[in-house]
Amino acid sequence: MKRFALVIVAVVLVCMPLHARQKMDFMLFNLGSDAAGVADFEKMATQFAAVIAPMFHGEAESRGAEGFELGIGYSFTKIDYGARYWTNALNDKPTDMQVPTFYNGVDIHVKKGFSFGLVVYGNVRYYILTEMLSGGLGAEYVVNEGLKNWPDVSFGAGYNGLFGGYDLNMHQVELRLKLSKTFIAKKEVKLIPFFAYSHTFAFAWSNRLGGYWPITDGTSYYGDRTGAPFQFDDVFINIDRVLLGFKFMRGNFGMSVEGALPFNAYKAFSMNAGFSVVF
Repeated sequence: MKRFALVIVAVVLVCMPLHARQKMDFMLFNLGSDAAGVADFEKMATQFAAVIAPMFHGEAESRGAEGFELGIGYSFTKIDYGARYWTNALNDKPTDMQVPTFYNGVDIHVKKGFSFGLVVYGNVRYYILTEMLSGGLGAEYVVNEGLKNWPDVSFGAGYNGLFGGYDLNMHQVELRLKLSKTFIAKKEVKLIPFFAYSHTFAFAWSNRLGGYWPITDGTSYYGDRTGAPFQFDDVFINIDRVLLGFKFMRGNFGMSVEGALPFNAYKAFSMNAGFSVVF
């Protein structure tokens, strides 16, 4: 079964539709290099940091040295797509703005447990209507596991980054705390609610940008008015997230749903649903 699952994941990765720049890719010189453009870049980067922040994929358990989980999920994060910092930042022009209200992603994650309570995890996510991927690695340590009257508790840290963003560079370091409790419904049927808190340190900056497109209203413009190239400096972003989720397992198969509410990320919120195989 493990070999079969690995083959399925390899096929999904190979078939991810990486096309030419699409409407949800970035074209940041549209923001402009003046003070308003710099402020818009900070707002857009803050909300996008919540977009690529990793989800938690279930319970705070290692399952010992034999623990191994492989899953495929779908995630979406609401963005304030009508705000100027999105209409000007995306590849689709403001005059032809027909982008979704969410960033949609296809997610592949893997978790491996060890006998002393350590869990190593990784994820890769492809964003639909873009050429962008995000992904990273991390580790959790399970403090309590399998105690009858107490929840399972784990804490950890990891790295996550954006790839294929062209105009945008973003890296994240995340600290996480997770609590879960497993309830047995019928023999092999498990119901697992979980709660998590995450603090993300994100760093965002642009590549070298340039371009000039006048707009007919005579007051607005894209990029630097003289056409000179410019760059958005490094922006440091802090985001706190609270996650609530539920996982249903029967035998080696599991289904999970979780929602993330990021604070100070301009009303963004994320949802993730997935299917996993546990070995």
